[in-house]
Amino acid sequence: MTRILDFHAHLDERWLHVPCDSAADMVRTLDRFEVETACVFTIMGFYEECPAHNDALLRRANEFPDRLIPFVTVDPKQGRAAVDELERCLANKRFRGVKFHPWLQAFAASMLRDTMMDILHVSAKHGVPILYHDGTPPYSTTYQIADLARWSPETIVVLGHAGSADYANPAAQLIRDIPNLHGCYCGSRPGDLEHLVELAGADKIIFGSDFGAAGWRLLAERIDNVVEADLTDDQLDLILYTNAYKLLRLEEFPVHANASATAAAEVRR
Repeated sequence: MTRILDFHAHLDERWLHVPCDSAADMVRTLDRFEVETACVFTIMGFYEECPAHNDALLRRANEFPDRLIPFVTVDPKQGRAAVDELERCLANKRFRGVKFHPWLQAFAASMLRDTMMDILHVSAKHGVPILYHDGTPPYSTTYQIADLARWSPETIVVLGHAGSADYANPAAQLIRDIPNLHGCYCGSRPGDLEHLVELAGADKIIFGSDFGAAGWRLLAERIDNVVEADLTDDQLDLILYTNAYKLLRLEEFPVHANASATAAAEVRR
């Protein structure tokens, strides 16, 4: 079995009224399925003030700095304040990416173009990828997210569900045609993964589980969906580990970088 890096997981205290796994619970599940590292995002930060949730996410991730990689979330409806919050968090090298969920955060990027352009440019300056939930109308269709990659060719943009069920075919074409657009295979069927690889290439597809908002069985199911696809060992290695390792620049910046200086502390405001 190849090494596994989960590019799409959630680490929060709750999802509305439903309790979520702790960092320790999450790492126990990662161990159970031999997942080395997981990129983790807030959930309640999509509904509430982002700065407090970014700080809380960092504290949780720093309980296991060699296993959990936090991504920043900001609310682009707040304009300049969102850009400032992004800069604040990305100044800490523990944050290795940015996550948006336009469907839950209730924004259309095209209506916030100036702010979103600033966010894209800041992310490119720091060399971090931006993962957007996709596959859900009205704000998160795969076409809408792919447009953002065209707006800022220097920014790494990731389709958070590689089209999900309804947009798998256009997602494959868009990932193939837009150099800085990648797809996180997260929740689709094994046949969709085969199609994504055939059209877009295995070097542009990344594994993600969405684990953390549901029980341990979700991670097992999502790994099985990858392994059961008709792919070569080399393709599996790229999807399950190597592509994410490269996008996160983990050779240059090991996963635990700066963790000792920020453990159990908020990012400075």
